[in-house]
Amino acid sequence: MSEMVLNGYNQRSLAEEIGMSKNTMNLKINGKKPFDTEEVSLICDALHICSGAKKAEIFLHNSSQNRDDT
Repeated sequence: MSEMVLNGYNQRSLAEEIGMSKNTMNLKINGKKPFDTEEVSLICDALHICSGAKKAEIFLHNSSQNRDDT
């Protein structure tokens, strides 16, 4: 998540900023758990991300989390 570094955060500091554990942040960044909408909103606020396209690029990159398998 290059936006994190560009805004002066690492996983631990961004996790602290939004009230999440570092371990949970790591799982989510690595695609093992999905971000919920509130977490996306908090992260985007912290990283000054307003563009819907940029949000999609960052948070919808793992198609397995977004695919309907039915």
